[in-house]
Amino acid sequence: MANVFIRTSLAPYRIDTYNALSEKLNMRMCFYRRIALDQAFDPQWLESLCSFTPVYLKGIELGRSSRKLCFGIVRLLLKERPRIVVVPEFQLVLYQVLLVRFIFRLKFKIISMCDDSMDMIGNDNDFSGLHRRLRSFVPKLLDNLLLTTPAVCNWYKSRFGKGIWLPLINDGARLRETYHRLLPQAEALLQEYGLESAKTVLFVGRLVDIKNVQALLRAFGKVVQPAVLIVVGDGPMRGELEKLAGTIGKTVLFTGRLEGDALYSWYNVADLLVLPSLQEPFGAVTDEALEAGCRVIVSDRAGSSCLVGPSNGAVWKVDEGESSLASLIEEQLSAAGPRSYPLVLRQSGMVLNFDETMDRVVKEMES
Repeated sequence: MANVFIRTSLAPYRIDTYNALSEKLNMRMCFYRRIALDQAFDPQWLESLCSFTPVYLKGIELGRSSRKLCFGIVRLLLKERPRIVVVPEFQLVLYQVLLVRFIFRLKFKIISMCDDSMDMIGNDNDFSGLHRRLRSFVPKLLDNLLLTTPAVCNWYKSRFGKGIWLPLINDGARLRETYHRLLPQAEALLQEYGLESAKTVLFVGRLVDIKNVQALLRAFGKVVQPAVLIVVGDGPMRGELEKLAGTIGKTVLFTGRLEGDALYSWYNVADLLVLPSLQEPFGAVTDEALEAGCRVIVSDRAGSSCLVGPSNGAVWKVDEGESSLASLIEEQLSAAGPRSYPLVLRQSGMVLNFDETMDRVVKEMES
């Protein structure tokens, strides 16, 4: 017997959560696909980080989205006889699981892992109209929901009496060991790009319109103090953004897409991470930066704003415009203070403890 967890695909920013759920709840970890549709993560690298053996469900893909009609759900649930089944958001597999529970009169709880942000809920800024409509009634069919921010959790509790706060964070001890190991690699980056004495601002993400990198570039052009902007990522807007960067009178470096050690080394280099997204269910890079001791600025559209306060950064109100973002960048670069050279592992800016968080989540899932 084992509990069952179903998700679309592995992702590096959720591996620690998956490992903890697998261990603490004896979960069979199942995924729609080995390679994500919207992220080109190396599957072998991801699997090497897992403390479990992923099960990949066969089925029929329904368009270029995360929707999939999965095969073997009946066999899986009848074999494992779980107490808890975790499903992804409000997708087709949820209704398959509901049907199996009804037909075979099984007693397991169904818990949805949902990435809604308050911006999506309060401002009708959803990824799709279908998701918005499903939100109005699907939670009534569930036993509980795993939600990424306290505000969203409170919203669901006020309407449906359900909600468990599971922020998208990493195991800080593991991540900081990685950052410590990569200090020499980070120093090599400083030397390669001549950044030993430069203040450094970092963006990490896909180069698409919704990430709002164009606003970051224009705001960075208004920053008075000397600084360099590092843009880590790739996407259809890269050419346009590189042209814009050439007009702002500041040094901007585009590294392309990075993952693993190549990405984590840049967190050791950066003084400040900026996530200016127009829509962001959470924003895993916020936790990654905070664990490295970076200060952060995230937009008020990002779920990860729940991790940010005066002690570690600032929340940018998108409606206040690019001049406001420029002022915040100035303030946060000053707050970061001088960089130690040679590099040292800075104090973590994270406000949550991973182990304590997972123990609480598991207790609430089981109660």
